[in-house]
Amino acid sequence: MIEIRSKEYVKVQTALLKQRVAELIKNGVQPKAVILLCGDDEASAAYAKVKRKFADKVGIENELVILPTNTTTDEFVATLEKYNQDDSIQGIMIELPLPKQIDYRTVAMAIDMDKDLDAIHPIHLGNLLSHHPSRIPNTPLSAMSLMEEVNTIFKGKRAVMVGRSTIVGKPLAELMLQKGATVTLAHSQTQNLPELTRAADIICIAVGIPNYITADMVSPGATVIDIGTTYDENGKVHGDVDYASVAPKTHAITPVPGGVGPVTKLMVFKQMIDKLEEVNDFGR
Repeated sequence: MIEIRSKEYVKVQTALLKQRVAELIKNGVQPKAVILLCGDDEASAAYAKVKRKFADKVGIENELVILPTNTTTDEFVATLEKYNQDDSIQGIMIELPLPKQIDYRTVAMAIDMDKDLDAIHPIHLGNLLSHHPSRIPNTPLSAMSLMEEVNTIFKGKRAVMVGRSTIVGKPLAELMLQKGATVTLAHSQTQNLPELTRAADIICIAVGIPNYITADMVSPGATVIDIGTTYDENGKVHGDVDYASVAPKTHAITPVPGGVGPVTKLMVFKQMIDKLEEVNDFGR
């Protein structure tokens, strides 16, 4: 069994990214990103802090803008537009969830696609589905990167994606499909899920239900990618897979924590630098 821990991968890729940022700065391009946080959600604030720390580490300037909890959709979009128009800003992140009075789709449609570091603009998903990706959501890209690190074979294999969100489940299913896998997109309401997962060579799950995938749902030799994160009353994080019982049956599995999660902050800024190198005609 291969435990796909991401620590070493993130360390190596972070060093490479830092070099690329330094090269941009040397050539007169200072990467800068802004994070928009609305309200006082502790989890969102904590994740914003993690991303800012990583940006600092690789040399990307960053700014956190905190808006009041009672901000309206129009007010949020007006703030967003300010950074859309600011040429010194090449990346914008919007911390989710937004307060309930703010219309998410309006915000997602308003962000400058080229600055959209979390790929929330609907056109990004459309571009991915039409095989012309403009920016890929960071969590699916992280999951794919880890699977490729352990030489996962997709062509001709059966994959089940449990979770149908537009920022994780659907794009990850599409990425595996484009690699040649036969993909079933399932979710928490799928009635014959154990039957589907037992037939799968690859199982990816992101539903936010601790221990949702159990040993009896996994066939020997499967690759299992756990993207779920749920915090209990003591602040301990749990994945969607019953790791203790499932891991011994697998060929490869990601733990929670220490698997997909740490890669996402890397992918946020890696894709930002990819775009900056492209528009400034820098070779990688």
